[in-house]
Parts: sequence; C-alpha cells; structure tokens
Amino acid sequence: MRSDTDFRDFNYNVLGSRSKITGDIILSGDAIITSEIYGSVEVTDQGKLILERGSFVKGKIKAIDLEIFGTVEGDIECAGLVSIRSSAKITGTLKSGRLVVYPGAIIETDISTENS
Repeated sequence: MRSDTDFRDFNYNVLGSRSKITGDIILSGDAIITSEIYGSVEVTDQGKLILERGSFVKGKIKAIDLEIFGTVEGDIECAGLVSIRSSAKITGTLKSGRLVVYPGAIIETDISTENS
C-alpha cells in the first residue's frame, strides 16, 4: 500500500497528446511528451526526456538523455545519449555526448558529439 509520502518523492512527468503548451518548461526527473510545445524544454537532474510519436517541439531542448520519436524544430543540447528514432524529424543544431540515429529518421541539422 502506498502512503502520501511515496508520491511526494515521485519524480516523473507526462504531458499528453491533447495538450498545447506555449512558453518555457523546466521539468525535474523523467518526462514523456506527446504534446505540442512552443518554447524551450529543459529537464534537470538525471531525468530522461522522451518525445513520443505525434509530439512537436519548436524551441530549445536541454536534457541529459533524449529519445525522439516526434518532431523537433530548434536546438538540442544533451550531455548523454540522444537517440533519434525512425519516425523522428529534426531541424536545428544538435550537440550530444553520444548519438544514435535509426534508419528512416529525417535530419536537417548541424551535429556535434563530444565525449566528456
């Protein structure tokens, strides 16, 4: 049985497919986004950001790890792994520690990777 204190430390974010957000977002912990976002998205701490199919972000993204299934128009900066899936479409610049691109992904970007 869960107590109230279990949820106080819960560090997980979900932004659903029917949401449209305008403005900058700062999230703590893991996050899954299927929304449209017009503004920057930053994930603090050690959270992983997942942009699901149907998601759309127009703005800067900053996270440790990022997995993209949707569309991003803007700059991406990640210290860890960026995984661009076959359904993804990326336009902008991308800086990451490591990068994996799956066949079928559409990428129109300047890319740089750097091992820390």
